[in-house]
Amino acid sequence: MAYTPYEHLTTDEQLVVITGKCPFHMCVKSKPVKYGIKLWVAADAKNLYACNMQVYTGKKGGVGRRSRAVEL
Repeated sequence: MAYTPYEHLTTDEQLVVITGKCPFHMCVKSKPVKYGIKLWVAADAKNLYACNMQVYTGKKGGVGRRSRAVEL
């Protein structure tokens, strides 16, 4: 809440490696690391600061669902 991002933001998805058990881990066969937790990240392109993140928790009824946004 104390950080105000610049006008240029970028969004990206990232697969974070996990070694334990997690009910919403994913398998992405095209990635070098095939198993992990999928994150969507909104970052300030100028300062490379992550402003907001969402964790993908799986599909429900054929529609992808995301957890609530994490405020950094």
